[in-house]
Amino acid sequence: ILPILTLDGIIAYDIIEGPVTSERFVQFLREHLPLTNPYPGPRSVLVLDNCCIHHSDEVCRLVEEEALCK
Repeated sequence: ILPILTLDGIIAYDIIEGPVTSERFVQFLREHLPLTNPYPGPRSVLVLDNCCIHHSDEVCRLVEEEALCK
């Protein structure tokens, strides 16, 4: 299960069979980043751990583009 967790619980998730690749993670972010808001509003901070799929250039670009669009 690949979830988006908030203080209120899970707001989005995807069930994936097998390992989550960086491509699948980016696809998940593309589908669900619109659920975030500009800082300092609710759901405005994205926390990623040190998993290697979280640190790709594509993830950085996607998060920065989404932040600039709002």
